[in-house]
Amino acid sequence: MKRPPLCFVALILLGIPACSRLRSPSAASPAASRDLAKSELDRLQGSWRIESSLWNGVSDPEVMKSVTIVIQGDNFIWVDRDGNRRPDRIRLMPEQNPGAIDYWSEGESQASVGIYSLEGDTFTWCSAGGNNKVRPTSFASERGSKQSLMVLRRKKN
Repeated sequence: MKRPPLCFVALILLGIPACSRLRSPSAASPAASRDLAKSELDRLQGSWRIESSLWNGVSDPEVMKSVTIVIQGDNFIWVDRDGNRRPDRIRLMPEQNPGAIDYWSEGESQASVGIYSLEGDTFTWCSAGGNNKVRPTSFASERGSKQSLMVLRRKKN
């Protein structure tokens, strides 16, 4: 009987620890994931201004900078300079790396998928756009990507 090549045996032996690794407590417990998501959502509460915005690799018009984002609970409310409000919803999944965010526009049943980063008073959000339903893996919006990239800063009262 033929013996398996040494590299095949080594590959199997190297794979065993990866398959038998203990899961992290947050991955093992749905309650821990919900608590982490609530904590992260609590940190997002308040008013935000758009500092920069790209769509499909192109900078959005200056009018986007006149929009304020208000986050109340899981409501993501767009407020334009005339005070018109458009409420949408978000769901955070901070246990993923990078943190994942799903966004629903009012009246839509399918979420727009994205990733986010929250560092201090800076909220960075990259999302798939159009018919693109593949969650981004990096914070970028290149030409042809159909991805949106926004950087928001917390508004000081």
